[in-house]
Amino acid sequence: MKGIVYVMTTAVSGLIKIGKTGTKNFQERMRNLEANGYYNVVGLKRFLAIELKDYEDKENLLHEIFGKHQVGSSELFALDEELAKQLLLSFEGKVIYPENVNREKEFDVISKVRKQGKLFSFYRKGLKNGDVITFIDDENIVAKVCGERDVEFEGQKYKLSPLTRKIYEQKGKLNNSGAYQGAAYFEYNGKKLKDLPNIN
Repeated sequence: MKGIVYVMTTAVSGLIKIGKTGTKNFQERMRNLEANGYYNVVGLKRFLAIELKDYEDKENLLHEIFGKHQVGSSELFALDEELAKQLLLSFEGKVIYPENVNREKEFDVISKVRKQGKLFSFYRKGLKNGDVITFIDDENIVAKVCGERDVEFEGQKYKLSPLTRKIYEQKGKLNNSGAYQGAAYFEYNGKKLKDLPNIN
């Protein structure tokens, strides 16, 4: 039986919802969650949805794989949305949201971005906590380094790639894949982070 397994981001950085719904109920379910929140968490936004055979089994599998990151008995997980997206894209199915996404190509893009993200470190680039980085497309958007791979932005903690995605989403300029190599979109002292040499 076919149905939809979906991933939604929330107002809390690093907290996502992984759920399932019938194909015919998808739009209504998304509107309801986006309007009303879930488990006292608000700001839910659809991130990825795939129509799958045996969708209930697939959703159970995701919950099992990410069980250590689950919040209580809810469908909320303290997890990088790109990791959940990559695993969901590995299933054979049709991407329902975002529309017109090539599943195989998207999987490869995320793999590349995640690999680059793992290699990036503010500390190896010579930055330290408290240093301020600037968004390349808007010098008024700044974030403060607060960890080896974390920044603080508007009072919340982010990894660079999800923050870049959030900024472009707010500007209505999200790219087709929704995946970004964050270090290519911020600069420090006039140089892109990805172009800064490692100091060790």
